Amino acid sequence: MTCNSDMFIRTLAWFLVVHFTAFSYAGRSHFVTTELNIRNEMQGLKRPEIVYFCQALNSGLEYGWRRAKKPPLGHTLHVLLEGGQKLEEEIHRCHFRSVRGTADVDIRMTAIDAEMCNDKKACAVHEVTPEGIIFDGKEWDFEERYPRLIPRRYLEAKWKPWPRRSDRVAQGSQRRRGGSH
Repeated sequence: MTCNSDMFIRTLAWFLVVHFTAFSYAGRSHFVTTELNIRNEMQGLKRPEIVYFCQALNSGLEYGWRRAKKPPLGHTLHVLLEGGQKLEEEIHRCHFRSVRGTADVDIRMTAIDAEMCNDKKACAVHEVTPEGIIFDGKEWDFEERYPRLIPRRYLEAKWKPWPRRSDRVAQGSQRRRGGSH
C-alpha cells in the first residue's frame, strides 16, 4: 500500500507542476518582429534628398534621424510588437523633411499586421514622393463577412511648404523688438 501512495503522490505532484506551468504560460504574450519600410521616391527633383525622424509612442523608442540621398534609397526599421492576449497597437510618429517642406505621419502597427507580413517581403512601404507620403501595401477589408487583405495605395500626408524666408526674417525681427505677433 505504501508503494501505491508514493506513486499517487508523485503522479499528483507531476500533474500539478505540468498544470501550473501550462496555465502560467497561457496568459503571457509573445513578441513578433516586423519592418517599417520607408523609401525615397523623389524622382525628377534637383535635390531629391529626404531626412526623417521616427519614434514609437507607446514604447518611447526613437530611431533617430535618417537620410536617404537618392531614389530609390531608404531604410528598413525593425520593430518588435507584443502579441498574444495583449493586442496593443504601436504608433510610430514620423517627421519628414525635404526641399518640398515637412510632413508628419502616424504609422499604426499591430502584431496581427506583423504576423501576416512575416513571410512576405515589404508588406507595406511608405514612399516619400514629390506629392507627399504615400502608403503602398495591404490593409484589412472588414466590409465583407470574412475580412481579407486587399492591396491599397493612397496619399497619407501632403507636404507643408517651408515658410518664405522673408516671413521668417520678419518674425525674427518682431521677436527682437518685443512684438506680440
